Amino acid sequence: MTRNLDTYYRDHWAEVESDRMERYQAMFQWRDSHEVLIAPADIDIAQVVADYGCGPGALSIELARRVGESGKVFALDINREFLEQTQMLAEREGFAQRLEAKLMADDRIPTADRSLDRVVCKNVLEYVPDPEVTIREFHRVLKPGGIAHVIDSDWGAIVLEPLGERFTRIMSAASVAFRTPLIGRKLYGLFRQAGFQDIRVQVLAGADTTGGMRAVLRNMASYARVSGQLEEAELEAFVADVDRAVDEQTYLALLPQFLVTGHA
Repeated sequence: MTRNLDTYYRDHWAEVESDRMERYQAMFQWRDSHEVLIAPADIDIAQVVADYGCGPGALSIELARRVGESGKVFALDINREFLEQTQMLAEREGFAQRLEAKLMADDRIPTADRSLDRVVCKNVLEYVPDPEVTIREFHRVLKPGGIAHVIDSDWGAIVLEPLGERFTRIMSAASVAFRTPLIGRKLYGLFRQAGFQDIRVQVLAGADTTGGMRAVLRNMASYARVSGQLEEAELEAFVADVDRAVDEQTYLALLPQFLVTGHA
């Protein structure tokens, strides 16, 4: 398959191959441990909320649960299959009337000015064409006093033991899959530029010692494969050695999550 590496950071979300889709469905499940990630958004009954970059829909469903019958969730994504999955989940949970899946055709959020109470965006802004434009869109669609809450990684701060040096090579080759891999540290300034007030920043960094991030690391290897910068043998050896480190209990991974919350 011929890929445009200049736009791969976005293209690989618009079209997701089946094996990666299976990994995402497993990775993006709602877990009780995620509560700390979205708590600053202060989601409540009767709010109108956008889940920007909803993926397979687990977070959208949790948001729909919280806004209740009088609230509304707009699940937004550039991938039609993600939106179909999200709508199916909503129907299965009995939330079809309070959730609407919308396709994102460009950077503009398909809703009116000052129409939303909350915008939640989890691990998406590292992939968008221009994070500054996107965060300004968050400000545009929020009612006065509404909250934008962004959770995102900073790949310059990852720790991976005992494979850190080798992962540096993998991540360098995998960078074709990211527009802004250091987005975490940039969010505060971007919120300021967009006009948000009362901006709060948290950095959470739980250590993974049991292999919970293995699917993420496999994705990094697959992105590096797309770039063509590394030999297949090196990529296969890296994935195998991650598994071995987990089995031998020498593995430790840590990827800080930046939580940035601002009021419109």
